[in-house]
Amino acid sequence: MINNRLYRSIGLIVLLAISASPVFAQQTLEEATDSIRNVLELAKKGDAGAQNQVGGWYYRGRHVKQNYEEALQWWARSAKQGNVQAIGNMGLCYQTGNGIERDSLMAVQLYMRSIGDGNIALFDRNLDLAQKGNVFSCMLIADCYQKGIGVKKDPAKSLPFLTKASDANCVAAQLQLGIIYLNARQPAEAVKWLKKGARNGDGVCLFHYGRLLLEGQGITQDKTEGINCLLRAADAGVPQSMVLLGDCYMDGNGVRKNPEQGLKWYTKGAGKGSATAEWKLADCYRLGIGTSVNYDLAMTRYAQAALTPGRKKAFKEMITDSIPDSPFVAYLKGMKDYSAKNFDSALKQFRIVEKAKITDGKVMQAVILANSSYTKSNPKKSVKLLKECSEKSPQAMYLLSGLYETGKGVDKNMQEAVGYMKRAAEDGYGVAQCALGDMYFEGRGVEQDYALAAEWYAKAYNQGLLTENAEKRYASCYAEGLGGLEKDPKQADTILSGDFKTHISELLSLL
Repeated sequence: MINNRLYRSIGLIVLLAISASPVFAQQTLEEATDSIRNVLELAKKGDAGAQNQVGGWYYRGRHVKQNYEEALQWWARSAKQGNVQAIGNMGLCYQTGNGIERDSLMAVQLYMRSIGDGNIALFDRNLDLAQKGNVFSCMLIADCYQKGIGVKKDPAKSLPFLTKASDANCVAAQLQLGIIYLNARQPAEAVKWLKKGARNGDGVCLFHYGRLLLEGQGITQDKTEGINCLLRAADAGVPQSMVLLGDCYMDGNGVRKNPEQGLKWYTKGAGKGSATAEWKLADCYRLGIGTSVNYDLAMTRYAQAALTPGRKKAFKEMITDSIPDSPFVAYLKGMKDYSAKNFDSALKQFRIVEKAKITDGKVMQAVILANSSYTKSNPKKSVKLLKECSEKSPQAMYLLSGLYETGKGVDKNMQEAVGYMKRAAEDGYGVAQCALGDMYFEGRGVEQDYALAAEWYAKAYNQGLLTENAEKRYASCYAEGLGGLEKDPKQADTILSGDFKTHISELLSLL
């Protein structure tokens, strides 16, 4: 980690590079009153150079009372007009945490922008500090060489600076070096740095180091220690590690073969946004690996994965070349017909699925029979079919809940509706978890309880299966501190960044 002394040493140099004119450093406040007033007047009128200068006064407490927040505001106004020194000074505030919450990443981004826009003096001063071993400057200069910011792009020149930072126990540098040597196919050299990062507890270093141990690349193979590293990386939230652990349990690599456990790790990886995990989950639900066959969940997971780069083509090839006559493709065709309200055609497809002894075929026939837009709708028969499927299908329980709540095909019974929804949610059915969360959020059929609502939303969120409505409500729990949750606007924003709502229709368009 870069300590405060290092942060401030860099910051001082940045500040000195854009400090007020020497005349102000030599004059007393009384002697410079007219000049100061002129600069302030220019700053208020929007002069970028004057605004940058006034920001420097407030930052150092010169001519005015020291006020970091005010300094940042003046620098932000100047930076908005493209003043490269002011942009660098904003980086100073983020670097030191003066005037705003400390954010090293934002500081680097601002410094890089300042250098890229022509503040070469900032680059030169950091280069000098980096050569003397300053960790922050080492990382900044390495980044400049890797991206060609302020200098000609030359990744090789970043290595000495990354090495200095790594030797000073900078984990970010250790990871970067490890990845560089992995990409250069020098696993032994990669191991050297990844091992250091792993010992420092970095999740991504743990993942790569664990994988190399598992495969015996660049190091003596040790599957037990490899699995331990992967588990630690997974605990740190690294989705790639979750996927690899899922593979290990599926194949019995380094652990006893356990497809059910593999499915759990894929689910965790999907919850962290891994398209690879989504695809593997979809395969498991389609084929019944580690779980019973479930076309509804298979379709959902493929929808999450197939629309990411490189997956769309693979999905289309699978349904047209590999399994065109399978019950799963019949299910997808049925879903496409159903969405277009071609109910009779959809029923034919779902009967093919049912004939293959896949419960989802009967469930979707029940859905059509419950649809009032279908001329031959029969809600009572729909309820009968869903009850027949309910022991095997959480989707059937979820649908029964809706019918009991609305009194469609059965006497209205909110207690039964809640009971079915709870069973579906407890079975891990994401849509039901969201719906049950909605019940608690609204106090619909149950006593209102934001804590329980958030708990059920969290279960769906951890699977990557929040519905649009649940996404907004779960985010509001963090934004407003509902249900005993501590207010966390950043977590609320993270939740709202999800994208679950349109994938299935896009997937079906590939048929």
